[in-house]
Order: sequence, then structure tokens, then C-alpha cells
Amino acid sequence: MKAVLIFDNVNDLLFSKWDDTFLDRMKAFGGQDNDNNEGVTDSYNVSQLLSPIITSQRVMAAQFGNTYSSMQCKDGTSIVFDEWLDHVFLIISEQDVDDAHRELLDCKTLVQHICGQNINLLHSQVYQRWLSALLDCRNKGDSIPGASGIIGESGVTAAALSALKSAAKEIKTPYPHYHLLLYVGDKMLALYSSRGSEDLTPPDLILLSIQAVAAQEYWREVEGEGGSEKTACSNAHVPWLSQENSALVATLGGASLAPCAPHCLHAAALAPRVTLLLLRDMDTRDIGIAAHLSSQILSNLRRLLLQGNLEMLPTTLDALESALKKTTEALRKNKANANLCARLTTRMLELRKSCTTTTPLSPETTAAAMHTAIEAVLEQLRPDIPSLNMEMVLRELRSALAPYLASLTEKGNRCFGGESYPF
Repeated sequence: MKAVLIFDNVNDLLFSKWDDTFLDRMKAFGGQDNDNNEGVTDSYNVSQLLSPIITSQRVMAAQFGNTYSSMQCKDGTSIVFDEWLDHVFLIISEQDVDDAHRELLDCKTLVQHICGQNINLLHSQVYQRWLSALLDCRNKGDSIPGASGIIGESGVTAAALSALKSAAKEIKTPYPHYHLLLYVGDKMLALYSSRGSEDLTPPDLILLSIQAVAAQEYWREVEGEGGSEKTACSNAHVPWLSQENSALVATLGGASLAPCAPHCLHAAALAPRVTLLLLRDMDTRDIGIAAHLSSQILSNLRRLLLQGNLEMLPTTLDALESALKKTTEALRKNKANANLCARLTTRMLELRKSCTTTTPLSPETTAAAMHTAIEAVLEQLRPDIPSLNMEMVLRELRSALAPYLASLTEKGNRCFGGESYPF
């Protein structure tokens, strides 16, 4: 039995992925007939059944600063918790608590990777399917969990790196900082970064590996539904990506390594199980880092207001004002809307005034208005995906790596002998 659940800030079920055993358990818990498929299968009813647990978690966090990490039931069921940006993440299963915690951390990291700081993107069916596909692929392949698999054969690696460097000359993009990565199955074969690009962190490489595997699995599924081996390397449209198989993702940035560096990801198949990923930096990293810091401080401030902790308010207001100043500076540097900078400054003045003097607006109201203003900043981190023609790049790579592609495909297929936990 297993269920992965994400609840938003008003306790509505934002994302769910569960198996039939979980549904049967929930029906029994809700006193419903197992033969009745209506009711508990609906997200609303599941959220109602779990509402007391979620509310208790939020009360413990907001009023006492002491959240649950896990619960264990008499029937052997374990519930593990995590929180991020006022959203509650749960896994309900019969597995070991430590294993469930690791899986939940992976889930939260994947959400941060595809949504950045805007978890509400999961309201979209496309993002729900994307997250579901990545969760299915997190344990596929034979790399050690939590480690970035690398193929260490010097000959083919040198040839692949040389091919990537040569193919990079065919990339026509207004964004000068990018990374080209070749994955064989779940293992990285080569990485080429343009001059001046920020280094990718080990967690970034692991997440990109999962992205590569998810695309490979979809292409193999298309092949199995009546295509041919050629279909698996024909770059059929992946449904959770754009028509050009592109999407915006967030890599880690800043001192806190938060998911605040927007990149455009493009996936393409060179051969079955041999995948090229192009990652273009959208040059809004400074906005992302400052906005993330502002969001975190504002969340702490709202928690202080709920707890009635007035001693910490002045320090927190000063920290928020400093973070917002960095945010407006980053926005101006990126030539963002000047009205947005003015809006942030005005909201900060209103918030400080409501917290320190008697005004018609309560601190809770002005804090909510500030939250809305920061959400507008986060929209700046999701520009339109720029179009990119990859035909010449793929042609160059296939030509340069032609002597190796058959053996690389065989190596890639050998990575997937085992099966992950089925939902």
C-alpha cells in the first residue's frame, strides 16, 4: 500500500498518486462499501478523511513550532510528513519509516525541480502527469540511490565530450549560458558547459538523470504500442513537455542551494536509451534567489503573527525589508516591470506600519497582500519557452558518435533489468 499526497495551504489535495490498496483502506476508514467506486476515489473526499491529520500538523507547526515527522498506526501503516512553502507533503505506506522519509524527500525535491517556487503549478494536469512520471522513474536503472551514475570509459567519454563541444557551435540561442549532457540509461556519459555557466550541483545531475529516464520510458512505451526501434529515437512528443520537448525547470542556486535558478530543459533521443539534454540558463537567477529569501522570511513572519510572538517582529521585518530590497534590485537589473518594484516597496511600508502602529489594516491582511506581490515576482521566473531547432545538433552528434551508439544502447538497456515499486 502506498500513497503520495500534497496538500496546499488551505488543505485542499493538490496532488495524489496512490494504489488500489490505499483506496480500499480509505474506504474502510470512511465506512464505505468497497464495491462502490464513487466517493473516496474523488480527491475531495480523500482530503476530507485526512483533514484532521493535516490540520493537526499545521497547528503544531504554526502555534508550537514543532511539526510531526511521522506517525505509526497499530495496523502497521506509517505516515511521514514534510512541509515546504506552506504545503504539506505526505507518504502513507507500510514501508520502513526511514525509507518513506527518503522517498518523500525525493518527491519534494522533484516538485521543487519542475515547479520552482510555485507549487500551485501542480493544479495543471500536465504537471501532475510530469511529477507522476518522475516518481515512477526515481528508482529505475542501476545507479546507487542518491548518487549520480557516471560511465567511466575514457575512450567513449572523450569522444562524447568532443562531439558535444563541436555540436555546441550549432546552438543558436539568445541565452549564452547552457549545458549539454549525454545520458546512457540513467548514467551521465558526458557534460559540456558553455563559458561562464554556473556549475550544476550533484542533486541537479540526479534530477536530470530522472528526467532523461522518464523521457526514455515514454519513448519505449510509444515503441511498444506499434512503433519500431526507430520510434524510440525519433523524438516523439513527450506529453508533459512542449511540442519541442522543452520545459522550464529550476536548478539549485544561492548559498542555501534553493530551487531558484530557472532553466529551459530540452530533451532529445540520439538512440534508444541514449538521451541528450540541453539546459539553458534563463538569466533570472538573482531574482529567484532574492524572491526565495523574501518568501521564507515572510512565511516566518506570518507564523510569528499567528503565535503572537511580538518580540521577534522588528528583527523579522528588518530582514524582510533587506530581502525585498535585493529583490527589487534584481528586478531592475533584469529590466522587469517598474510597477512591480514600486508595488513591493509599497506593500513593505504597509506591512511595517500595520505591525508597529494602529491602522485600519491588520498585520495579517498586509502580510497576505505582500504574499500576493511576491507571487507576482515569481511569475517573472517563468518566461515563455524560447524556440530552438535541434536538428543540426542531433545530426552532428549522431555522426560523431555513430561507432558507439549501438554499444551505448546495449549498455543503457542493461541498466533496467529490475523493476521499481508499482503504483
